[in-house]
Amino acid sequence: MTPSPLSALRSTSDPCLPSELERLLLDVVADGFVLYCCGPIAAPYALVASYQWKDCVDLVTIRCFEQVTTARVPLPRHGPVDVFAPEVVVWAYEGPPRWALRALLDLVPPQHPGAPTSVYPAPPSLHIPRSEQRPLTIRFPPPGQAGMRAVRLAGRDGPGPIPQARHAGENV
Repeated sequence: MTPSPLSALRSTSDPCLPSELERLLLDVVADGFVLYCCGPIAAPYALVASYQWKDCVDLVTIRCFEQVTTARVPLPRHGPVDVFAPEVVVWAYEGPPRWALRALLDLVPPQHPGAPTSVYPAPPSLHIPRSEQRPLTIRFPPPGQAGMRAVRLAGRDGPGPIPQARHAGENV
C-alpha cells in the first residue's frame, strides 16, 4: 500500500484542510453529496463524494490537495455505478481544487438540454484501488439535504454555459 497523498494531515500538529478546499467541500456537502473517507480518518488515502441523479452520478475524487477530479458518470444498464472505479464518464474535470469543485458545482443538471451526454473513458484519477478503500467511513446527507443539488440547479432549464472538460496538465 502506498503512503497517503493526504498524509500531510498527519504531519501537522493541527490537522486541517486548506481553507479554500474546506469551503468548497462544505458547498459539496450542502448540495447533499454522500461522502466517503477511504482509509484512516486522520490521514485518508482518498476522499470521494457522490450525488445520485436519476440516470447518472456526480463524483468528486480527492487524492491530494493540489489536484481534484470531478465527473459525471452515466448509470450502467445493469447495476449501480462503482464510485471508486467508474468505467466511463460524460464529463470530467481534473485540476486545482478551486476550479474542479467549482466546475462541478456549476455544472448544469443532467436533464438540461445542453448537459453533456457523450460517453468516454473515465480518467484514471477517479479510480481508488480496493486496498486503499479500507477502512471506509461513509457519511450520508441529512434527510432534508439529500436533494439540495437538484433543488439548487432546478432553475437551469434553458441553455447556459457548461464548464468544459479539462484533462490533467492543461493550463487554466
